[in-house]
Amino acid sequence: MLTIKPLFKMPDNETRALRTISYTSLLIFLISVGEGAVAPAIPLHGYALGASFRQLGYFMAGYSIAYTLMTLVAGSLSDKLGRKRILLFSILLSITASIGYYYAATPETLMLFRTVEGASRGILWPLAESLIADNAPCELRGKIMGRFAAAYGFGVIIGTLSGGFIMEHLSVNAVFPLYPVIGMIVLGTSLYGISDRPTAERIDHSLNSVKSMASIRSEITKIWPVCLSGFAYAGFIYSIWGLLSIIADLIGAQRQQIGFIFTIFWAMRLVSFIVSGEYSARLGRKKVLLAGISFMMLSTVSFFVAKSYTHLLFAAAAGGIGTGIMFTMTITLMAELISPSATGFGMGFLEFCMGIGMIVQTILSGVIGEELGVNYSFMLVFIAAVAAFTAAYICLPSDRQYKNI
Repeated sequence: MLTIKPLFKMPDNETRALRTISYTSLLIFLISVGEGAVAPAIPLHGYALGASFRQLGYFMAGYSIAYTLMTLVAGSLSDKLGRKRILLFSILLSITASIGYYYAATPETLMLFRTVEGASRGILWPLAESLIADNAPCELRGKIMGRFAAAYGFGVIIGTLSGGFIMEHLSVNAVFPLYPVIGMIVLGTSLYGISDRPTAERIDHSLNSVKSMASIRSEITKIWPVCLSGFAYAGFIYSIWGLLSIIADLIGAQRQQIGFIFTIFWAMRLVSFIVSGEYSARLGRKKVLLAGISFMMLSTVSFFVAKSYTHLLFAAAAGGIGTGIMFTMTITLMAELISPSATGFGMGFLEFCMGIGMIVQTILSGVIGEELGVNYSFMLVFIAAVAAFTAAYICLPSDRQYKNI
């Protein structure tokens, strides 16, 4: 009997899962290079177009509002239509925003495309994390998520260094053409390398998520201090993106130096991503989280009193250490405090609280900077950090109790 061999061998499930994990990490790395390159340039470009400090705060507010709204719908849509299809749509939105940055001629137009990019990220991040969770074996999930976060950190470091170099030796606007090129590469590699789980598995996952909503009030009671930490964390991160370039510019930093400030910030975050898990196993999750919040508080105070480039470097380093610890510990604590049947709800609620932190703190930071002076922009972030520290210290159980919850 004549048999015909297929021209291409279909990968088995394990190979497909490994490939999806690898290409999802590559996606995050490349996207982070592009975003890291343009993020310091956006407020400078807006300022050159005539944007006020209040409007600069609105740039990140528009991004944050779009991000938050999309996190609410992206997950459920991907359960029905598949992760990959919605993920590719988010990449197309990102390419649109990156082209728009270059051609924006008014602060309002720049704000519009900043909002479009926020929508793309509100889709991309939950789906990228879901793809990792879908395909990573349970016993390796922590290690794989650490590598995923490291890909994110490395990408931003390379991006901020590249963006600072381009701004220094060419111009602020010269940064923007790099971003759509990276977006097209991401689109091509995602089409090739990322695969969805079978439809039946997605449906089962969706049904289990619905069942977990019955105990929503008791779950929030356990996790709200972690969510408050996420709220403070996100407000600090996006205030950095929106306003640090202006603070550095007013102090007299050169374009390359501004890029280096962001590089120091992200390098310290990367170090914290790598080591905080190990130290939390020795010292306890709660103690390490409190240390992270303390570093963030130190950073906000340093930004407040900064009078020189050296002060900004110190503030950026402290902020990077603090937020790197907080990112790792909030995710870890959420997984340990939430009931296993409500894990999806807990992670979604944490993302939602982070989105609210982006919106509220970036809007008010811009207003405060406009009224009181740019150094005061981080005053609200400091207040949120103090509240998060207090809630975590008083309300989080000691580490030995987590396994009994």
